[in-house]
Amino acid sequence: MASGNKNKSHIPFIIVTAVLLILAIALSVFSKLSKIVPKNAPGTVGNTAGNIYNKGLFCEDDGYIYFANSYDQGSLYRMKEDETEMKKIITADVQYINAGGDYLYYYMANSSTSTGLGFLRRVMGIYRVKKNGKSPATLSRDPSLEMILVNNSIYYLDYDKTKGVHLGKMGTDGRDVTDISNSVINPAGVYEDVIYFSNNENNHFLMVLDTATDTISEAVRINMWNPVRLGNYIYFMDIDNNYRLARYSLSEAAIETLTKDRVDCYNLNTEYIYYQKNDAKNPALKRMSVNGSSEEIIAEGNYTNINITDRYVYFQPFGDTVTTLRTPSYGSVNVTEFEAARDIAYKE
Repeated sequence: MASGNKNKSHIPFIIVTAVLLILAIALSVFSKLSKIVPKNAPGTVGNTAGNIYNKGLFCEDDGYIYFANSYDQGSLYRMKEDETEMKKIITADVQYINAGGDYLYYYMANSSTSTGLGFLRRVMGIYRVKKNGKSPATLSRDPSLEMILVNNSIYYLDYDKTKGVHLGKMGTDGRDVTDISNSVINPAGVYEDVIYFSNNENNHFLMVLDTATDTISEAVRINMWNPVRLGNYIYFMDIDNNYRLARYSLSEAAIETLTKDRVDCYNLNTEYIYYQKNDAKNPALKRMSVNGSSEEIIAEGNYTNINITDRYVYFQPFGDTVTTLRTPSYGSVNVTEFEAARDIAYKE
């Protein structure tokens, strides 16, 4: 009888141990699965080249606009295309917003967090978060100058003390980090899985980076800045012609000058080019058709950070980090303040 009682006393212990082991394995599997980022659809590009050249403060994806709210210290917000259903996602100073699948990728430009005893810790770097604001993850703590999502990789202009400024690449899970080039390469100009960029070594010729192989080759021997491919044209700021806007026809191998003005920055959609005219006496934000015709003034003065969505063009007065203005992307010019962002920030 004593022997039988002893065996019975061990049965609960064995069961509990087995259950705990199963739970531990399940938690381990769940933890690993939760860190897996699903593959993006082929052809995914996180934002437009023009927006990334202008700090990527707005990003349109799947019926929503994700943006850095200038009235709330650049915190990440979400809204519908018509500026309704506005919601705060992340409290941080974000730039270079990219969208892919269920996730947003962004650079935290200037932030800090308390570590106790009154000390502050810098937390700048590249981050990922679900579009609903859940599951934030740190991908890199290095300072970055530009970044773009291409399919399942993030290309970013990185800086560290040892390597200096260089082009890096990482997976959307923050792994498989690779140095692509020691040159200063802005990866913004993505078109059909190819990155168009200006050579920053001995000249500024147009170069291409094939993201399938990460090989770099020379495309056109024209000194250009901030190239954007739209259809069969490469739009750019012409370095040899006082930074005037121009476009290069890939089919005809010919340059067409589009403006008489020196340009500070620009962005474009399929119908218009929006650009800042550099002029000491009469600076202005202007608009013209993509063929250079129908030039008109949007707003007199100096403006920057021109970001385009399907409905609106958003921009900021130069030197004013709070105010954001907007005008319809298509149709008649009508400049107004981005009131919806201002009003919700005041309520936070």
